Amino acid sequence: MAKEKKAPQKKVSFFTRIAFFVFLGFCGITIFRMMSQISDYKEEIAATEAQIAYYEAQIEALNEELDTPIDYTYIRKIAKSKLNYSMPDDIVFYNDLSN
Repeated sequence: MAKEKKAPQKKVSFFTRIAFFVFLGFCGITIFRMMSQISDYKEEIAATEAQIAYYEAQIEALNEELDTPIDYTYIRKIAKSKLNYSMPDDIVFYNDLSN
């Protein structure tokens, strides 16, 4: 049989190898930064969803307050809580101690 001649293998130059490894390093660093940004964005989304839930609860409480009929007990409650009024028979305690 005839001897098979191997095709001459081209050697990859040193510059090409360096460029390839620099490219791999760049890709690795870019992927790491993107994963870090994704986790930061997930935390931001979670915080925003918590704020949304808080504000929805506040809106629900205000809607319930708006739905209550305006009668004597409602007026009395608003006078005590918002205007700091008291009825003549209420006992009021004052605290002049600072925290």
